[in-house]
Amino acid sequence: MVNINATLIAQILNFLVLVFVLAKFVYKPVLGIMEERKNKIASDLETAEKAKNDAEAVKAEYAAKLADARQEAQAIIENARKTAQAAHDKIMADTKVEQEQYVAAQKEIIATEKKKAMDEVRAQVISLSMIAAGKIVEQKLNSEEDKKMASKIVDSIMK
Repeated sequence: MVNINATLIAQILNFLVLVFVLAKFVYKPVLGIMEERKNKIASDLETAEKAKNDAEAVKAEYAAKLADARQEAQAIIENARKTAQAAHDKIMADTKVEQEQYVAAQKEIIATEKKKAMDEVRAQVISLSMIAAGKIVEQKLNSEEDKKMASKIVDSIMK
């Protein structure tokens, strides 16, 4: 059988008093502290999750703005390229027109100079022909009719 002695009863009473004291003064405050800690951890987790979501939203917004900025930069570059090409084309067209005008003017100058030279040659040929004809017939031809006749002869020769 089990011997129940005073020591065992004292130990049981001490244990019960200790459980009562712990329950009354330690267990409730420890549970309260643990509950507060649990609530603080839950609140911190919720705050961290909110901060994470906010950071992801800011990151997504930044990425969208960056994509828009890149697209805008591409549009600006393309616009500048088109403007430069248009300016190049205009300059080339203007230069070609100026070149054609210059060539046409030079051709006119050449034609005028050629005509002058031909007229001078013609006049000299007529003059030399008159002198030669005059010497041949031993008289000098000075009349307008003689000059017209020599002019017709030169024209027929030059054609």
